Amino acid sequence: MTGKRRIAAAWALAALLGWQAPAFALGSRSKGTSGAAFLKIGPGARPAAMGEAFSAVEGDAHAVYYNPAGLAGVLGWDINGMHDQYFQGIDYDFLAAAVPLARLIGAPAGAADKGVLGLGVYSLSVGDIERRGSSDAGLPAGTFGANDMALAVSYGRRCDKKLSLGGTLKYIQQSLDDRHANAAAADLGALYRAGERWSLSGGLRHLGSSPKLGSVADPLPVTGFLGAAYRPKADALLTLDVGFPRDRAFTYGVGAELSHTLSGTARGALRLGYTERNTDVEGLGGLSMGVGLGLRTFEFDFAWIPLGELGNTFRYSLRVRY
Repeated sequence: MTGKRRIAAAWALAALLGWQAPAFALGSRSKGTSGAAFLKIGPGARPAAMGEAFSAVEGDAHAVYYNPAGLAGVLGWDINGMHDQYFQGIDYDFLAAAVPLARLIGAPAGAADKGVLGLGVYSLSVGDIERRGSSDAGLPAGTFGANDMALAVSYGRRCDKKLSLGGTLKYIQQSLDDRHANAAAADLGALYRAGERWSLSGGLRHLGSSPKLGSVADPLPVTGFLGAAYRPKADALLTLDVGFPRDRAFTYGVGAELSHTLSGTARGALRLGYTERNTDVEGLGGLSMGVGLGLRTFEFDFAWIPLGELGNTFRYSLRVRY
C-alpha cells in the first residue's frame, strides 16, 4: 500500500470514530442502556491478565475479539479455548481459531499474502435461576436459564509492512427463559507498526442491530478503541487500551507481560494488568494477574480477576499453535 493509501485508510477509520463520537460523548446519559452486555467481556486468560489491553497485540487468535487487524500477524494455525468460572454460577466460554488463507487453501510456498481468517464463538450462560410464582406469597415455581451466544467470522490482512486492516461479522443470539432475541454486528480495526518496538491500534466494536429480548430493543454496546503496545525487549511487552463505549464514560486498561524460556521447548510468562472498568467493586477491583506455561505447540494460561464482594473470577485457557 502506498503512503497515500495508508493516509486514506487512516482517515476512513477516523471518520468512523467521528461518526460515533456523539454517542460516546453522551455516555453518562446512556448509562446502562445497552443490550447484549456480555459482548463487553473481553475473552481469554492472557488478555484478561493484562487488563484486557490487547488491541495493539498481533499474531494471536484473540484478535477475533480485540482487533481483527491483529490477525494479520498469525503465521500458522492458532487455536484458543477458554473457560471462565464467573461469580454466581455464571459460565463464560470462548473458542477462537485463526489460520492464514494461503495455508488453508494449500497455496505454494512464496505465494502472495492472502490474509488471515479467524472464527470465534462466545457463550455466557447461567442455569437454575429460581422462578417465583405470581401470587403474593411469591413461592418458588421451578427454575429457568439464560444464555447469550455470538458467532464471529473475522479477516485481517497486512496492507504493507506497517499497516494492517481487519473486520469481523457477528451473529448474536440471546435467550431468557422462553424469550429469544437475535442481532447482527460488525467490528472494524486497524493496526500500525510504528517501528520495531511500537504498535498502535484503533477501531470500533459491536456496530449492528438492536436485539429485542423483551418489549424494548436495546442498542448494542458500541465501543470505539485506541491502543498501543511496546516491546522494550524481545521477552517483555507493555500495553495500553482506551475504550469509548456508548453507555458510559471512557475506560482504560494497562498490561504487562514478561516471558522466559525455561528449557529447550518449555517457556513461561508472568502477567499483570489493571482495568478501570472493574474499579466499581471494592477490594482489589481493577487488578488482574496471571501466568502462562508453554511446551512445544501447547500453552496453558491462567488469570485471576478479583471482583470484590462479587467474588473472584478464574480464567483458564489452552492454546495450540502449529
